[in-house]
Amino acid sequence: MKFQSPFYPDALTAFKKSRFFSGLNQQEIETMLQGFLRETWKKGSIFPSQQTLERFRVLIKGRIEMIKMHPDTGRELTVMLLNPGDAFDVVTLVDGKAHDVIPQALDDLEVLSVPMSTVRNWINVHPAFNQTLLPYLGEQMRTLENLAADLALHDTVTRLGKVIMRHAVPGDMVAEPHATPVKLVHNLSHETLARMTGSVRVVVSRHIQHWKEQGTVDVRRKELAIRDLGELVSPELKEPQEIKGNRNAIP
Repeated sequence: MKFQSPFYPDALTAFKKSRFFSGLNQQEIETMLQGFLRETWKKGSIFPSQQTLERFRVLIKGRIEMIKMHPDTGRELTVMLLNPGDAFDVVTLVDGKAHDVIPQALDDLEVLSVPMSTVRNWINVHPAFNQTLLPYLGEQMRTLENLAADLALHDTVTRLGKVIMRHAVPGDMVAEPHATPVKLVHNLSHETLARMTGSVRVVVSRHIQHWKEQGTVDVRRKELAIRDLGELVSPELKEPQEIKGNRNAIP
C-alpha cells in the first residue's frame, strides 16, 4: 500500500492498534505496510483455502468467523471470532500447511493482504515482530484451550452464558438502566451463537427465550442486554423443561 493511497491513514492507524503489530515502531510498521494490498469482501463471503494458504491477511474493518465443519454430519463449530486488528491465517503462517477451517465474513470486510513468504521473512529479519507474534499466538492458543475445556466440561446453557459474558461490556441500554449491552454478540444470529457455543440454533433460541422470560436478559431491536451477568452461569439457573427432557437428543 502506497503512502499516496487514500486508505493509507486508516490502514496505518489500524496497524498501530493491532495486537499483531503493536510491538513495532512506526517506521517498521510503515515499511511493512508497503507490501500489503487492500481487499474488500462482502458479508457472507468465504475465503477459499488456496487464498489463505498463499496470502496472509490483517482485518481492518468487520468480523470473521472461523468455522470447523464435520464432513459427514455438516455440524459446525466456531473456533474463533476475529475482529479488526486480528490476523489470519496464523496457523498456516507457522506450519506452512492448508488450514482445515472456513473463514466466513460476518460483515462487509476490509482487509490488507501480503504474501505468506513475505511475513515469514519478517520473522527472520525483524526481532521486534517476533516479540509481538509470539504473545499473539499464545493468546490464540489460550482461546482454543478455553473452547476445548468448555466443550468437555460444561453443559450447553453454561457454555452459552460464558460466550455472552466474554463479549459483555459495561453500559446502559435505552429503557434498561441496569442492563449490560453485549459487545459483538448482540447482532449475531442465533445460528452463529449456536456455532460459537457448540450447539444448534433451536437450543440457543430456547435458552435465550427462557432467560428473557426469567428477566435475566432483555432483547430489543435485535440487541441483547443482561440484567445479571453472574446469573447466566449460575448453577441455580434452571433450564426449560423441554430442553432437559431432550438433553440426549439435542446438543
